Amino acid sequence: LTLFKDFFTNPHPLLLLLLFNKLQLSSYSYKKENTMKLKIKKEDFTRALQSVQKVASNKSNNLSSENGLLIKAINDNIEIQANDYDMGIKTTVPGIIEESGEVFLWDPHLSELTRRIASEEIILTKSDSDSQMSIEGGKLKYRYMTMNTEDFNEVEVVEQGYASFTTDSVILKDLIDNTSYACATDTSRPVFTGTFLDVSGKSLSMVATDTHRLALKSVTLDQPSTGDIQAIIPGRLLSEVARQLPTDVPVVVKITAVRNYLAIQFGNVYIRTRLIEGTFPDYKRVIPTEFSNIITIRRNDFTAAVERISIVAKDAQYNVINFDMADNQIHMNSQDPDHGVVEDSVECIMSGGNPLSISFNGRFILDVLKHCSKDEIFLKCRENSPMLIQDKDTGNCVFVVTPMRAR
Repeated sequence: LTLFKDFFTNPHPLLLLLLFNKLQLSSYSYKKENTMKLKIKKEDFTRALQSVQKVASNKSNNLSSENGLLIKAINDNIEIQANDYDMGIKTTVPGIIEESGEVFLWDPHLSELTRRIASEEIILTKSDSDSQMSIEGGKLKYRYMTMNTEDFNEVEVVEQGYASFTTDSVILKDLIDNTSYACATDTSRPVFTGTFLDVSGKSLSMVATDTHRLALKSVTLDQPSTGDIQAIIPGRLLSEVARQLPTDVPVVVKITAVRNYLAIQFGNVYIRTRLIEGTFPDYKRVIPTEFSNIITIRRNDFTAAVERISIVAKDAQYNVINFDMADNQIHMNSQDPDHGVVEDSVECIMSGGNPLSISFNGRFILDVLKHCSKDEIFLKCRENSPMLIQDKDTGNCVFVVTPMRAR
């Protein structure tokens, strides 16, 4: 007892050091290591990776901290996110969370490996003390490097903006597919590289133009928008939205406008896309309303003839095809100076009856015809003016092509 009392009243430094080390080692032995461990069906994980992969691998901004994806398991939710600042995508996947956690990674092999794993279930594991994450399925085990999660800019979900509306995924994809192809690829005039979204009340329109052609489609919403929206969405980003939209079974899509971006939400997917600054031209003034001829023609016959002429025209400068319309016939020809002249014709019904000679870029005509769906289409035109093309008996989708000076 005296020795014990002496130790505390006059402790030896060496004994104190030994006691401190013993207590420290003891605390380490009881410290629990925080480990993220998830079990997910291969089909669900593969689908989620495909949703975010394009954004996660975008190298155009050359900022490595923006390249990659975040896997986050917290509050009974498993989220997978990607964000390149032009577009952010967040999707949730069902699964079992044995240990919560998050990991920031990018590996170009992950999606392909996951798709080929010979197991219906995969296990993801990441330890706090390890800079690698492992994926296991069947007999395969793959370990790959992770990055600091603080370097990832998470996709913020915004529920309210200055206006919002709802539609369904099939309608929205159809609007995008029928317009975005006409966006310009020349970035010198940015407003033409996007599709213009025009929403007012129950009216929803999308329009795109590169100044040589224009595509417009309009639909009527079931419920009016909470406010007017006029926004220019980059064509590249809108194509990615269209790729994500389910079309097998229509799902509700909510679109919210928030200052300089749009939020698009459907199913378990949330997308934010930046907008293009600037003023889109008054597209309604570009669409012609007066015509000297309204021609009805079978779409398949006309498409086949233009495709035949384009074989030669595409090798000539500007892909020019000359159209001579008279006596219920459209006669087409094109010339390649190095090889020769090609001619073809197709029957039509001309209302107005005035002979007309006009030239167009053959590729632009074919692009329009690919987006028509009826057996018969209208060609509405007059001398030296843009031609309007639309499906017969369908007024909510119009295409305009400007003529060329070739004669």
